[in-house]
Amino acid sequence: MMLRPLFILMIILFSATGSYAQSVPVEDVSKNLLTWTQHLHSNVDKYFTRDKGAELVRNLELLKTYLAAYTKTRKNLSDSIFRKNIAPGTPDPRNTEVLKTQMGEVLRQMRGVTDLTNNDLRAEGDRLNDQIYNVLNSDGTVFLSYLEAFLTGKEVTKKELALDNGAAYSRLQEAIGLIGSTQDRIKQKM
Repeated sequence: MMLRPLFILMIILFSATGSYAQSVPVEDVSKNLLTWTQHLHSNVDKYFTRDKGAELVRNLELLKTYLAAYTKTRKNLSDSIFRKNIAPGTPDPRNTEVLKTQMGEVLRQMRGVTDLTNNDLRAEGDRLNDQIYNVLNSDGTVFLSYLEAFLTGKEVTKKELALDNGAAYSRLQEAIGLIGSTQDRIKQKM
């Protein structure tokens, strides 16, 4: 009689372990990136000064450019995977490195913007910067998106890829728009 509950417990544990082993660890930073750009936009009055206005506009332009390049590359790669019906499990080291390099540039440009803001935005930017840096340097234990995981050869479903790409793409596009709008606000103040 006691063996039956023990047997059921073992089945539950093995099932849970099996499903856990299949999941791909993704830390989608697009939400935090969007939130940070919203705060940059809404708090211009709190950190803008005329003496750093030109440098801030220049750094925002670079951030916008690199973020747009990263977003476009992500979109093109994802579309290509679906168009060519590429199966999971096939590593693509070249495109994996392209995405890592582009996000590294976004990270660098974020630092340039963050350094010109106030203490609150700097702290928020530093946390986001650390989050992205830790994922980029996790040696494949965590990924920025299911696309990056897919490109390293991880078993990612097309559904995960589609949902991830749609939501993150929208957030990144919105962040790019907010950066441009923030630039315009700063230019008006100058």
